Amino acid sequence: MVKQGSCIVCLSPAIQKCSGCQNVHYCSKEHQKQDWKQHKFQCTPARVKEDEKLGRYLEASRDIKAGDILLKESPLITGPAQVTPPVCLGCYKLLEEGKVVTCEKCGWPFCSAECTVKEEHDPECFYTQEKGEKVNITTFGLPHPNYQCITVLRCLYQRDHNEKLWNKLQALQSHCEDRKGTDKWNNDKKMIADFIWKFFKLEGKFSEEEIMKCCGILQINGHEVPLLEPEYVALFDRVSMVEHNCRANCNKSFTSQGDIILCAGVNIPAGSHITVCYTDPMWGTEARRHHLADSKFFECTCDRCSDVTELGTMYSAVKCKKKDCKGYLLPDTFILPILHKTKSPDPETRNLDNKFWKCNCCQDAVSDAIIQQLVQDIGRELSIMPKGDPEACERFIGHCSSYLHPSHFYMTDVSLALAQMIGQEVEQGLAMVTDDRLLLKTQLCKKIAELLETLAPAETRLRGTLLFELHAAIAETGRRQALVDGPMTLLGYVSDSRKILSESAQLLRHEPPELPEGRLNRQARINLIQMDELIRNLSAALPSPL
Repeated sequence: MVKQGSCIVCLSPAIQKCSGCQNVHYCSKEHQKQDWKQHKFQCTPARVKEDEKLGRYLEASRDIKAGDILLKESPLITGPAQVTPPVCLGCYKLLEEGKVVTCEKCGWPFCSAECTVKEEHDPECFYTQEKGEKVNITTFGLPHPNYQCITVLRCLYQRDHNEKLWNKLQALQSHCEDRKGTDKWNNDKKMIADFIWKFFKLEGKFSEEEIMKCCGILQINGHEVPLLEPEYVALFDRVSMVEHNCRANCNKSFTSQGDIILCAGVNIPAGSHITVCYTDPMWGTEARRHHLADSKFFECTCDRCSDVTELGTMYSAVKCKKKDCKGYLLPDTFILPILHKTKSPDPETRNLDNKFWKCNCCQDAVSDAIIQQLVQDIGRELSIMPKGDPEACERFIGHCSSYLHPSHFYMTDVSLALAQMIGQEVEQGLAMVTDDRLLLKTQLCKKIAELLETLAPAETRLRGTLLFELHAAIAETGRRQALVDGPMTLLGYVSDSRKILSESAQLLRHEPPELPEGRLNRQARINLIQMDELIRNLSAALPSPL
């Protein structure tokens, strides 16, 4: 039975729903058309829900297909990162000495006169004029302390100039009580709150509570926008309600204009929570959980974190060193209280329940301290490994295979780098690599792509990039095989390569041209046209059936 609601326009009983979001009812097509001008900005296949544990979150209001865009949203606030060299406060381009234009009203430097009159600049311009002394920036190319407070100041400005926007900002989480006493809190107090009071002479204007809450809102909800170098920061409304999961069902990207896009990475059934990963899904469980606890102030207990095997991948497993044993060591659980280093906890209380890692074959147990030392030593070895050196990667993999599971996060990290490097170290590309190394590239790309489908299926940028590398390796393998078996052998390889490339292009189709993945998508589209022509020519050359 279809549930009856009230028409959003006239409040009369209505059964018909918006097909896009399934969230609002209409009594007629005329009222739906009438409401579209307002509704189109809120029409998304996700509804806002709330509970005591999660606060506000988004739930799928209908079945959503992988690749569908759930929402596209413009930022509430944008601003420079807290630690940044001088950048244009209109467009966030890096400024160079001798190539700046200063705002006539306040003295802040910009890349052009057009940027000096952008609305984004109003807050710092307003408060600089109020204090009666222009800003004079003379050093460029290095982090500048004057910029640490800009984005916070832009939030504070809304209190007296845009009540609606201020209320939206205040509804975002800030975790002030959790942040108090941490190193980050103390640094923000000194470098942002004190600076705003003294430099802009606003000590009686904004309280410590207001300033520090805005700092927390930015820390918890700020998104780094990677369209420029350095990245800038943006706050969004509805996207901030999307909860975290280490095996998320959605990913975020950005348009060239800086709007955020939330895209489904997998099929999402109606009623499911909408999730993204707040941390790096390619890190191991302990690193992910510590990062979330330190930066977002919650301890993740998602399905991936709760499973020490990480969905059967053994992504954090260490090799058992007991003679003749082929098993792997893992703790009983990773879900233990995490201590915040910044709050100087009692070291005696650290992970007491996580004292031993046990072998899944011989049941031998090794202390957590020994495992942590091993992982730290391998991490140190990785940190000093020469960058861009495929042979160094192969040596690392060979050496660490005696200690780590083949799918361990360190092994995967280096294998990913190696897979992308093979073919890039020579000017002629894959055509000049040996057969063995071409096979290695193919195997690594396949293995990591399969691992990603299990661990992080919504990581479409990485999966799309890997599949692009894989399509190139398969196409080159086909070219070489055709030299031995004849040109008709090439058709099968090219067809397989094209199928993989098509998937790569699909995964990367929402990436903007400013990002490497966006440029790769453009190249994939070009390659698809060329491969289609090659397939037609090869098919035409096949002997006709009798």
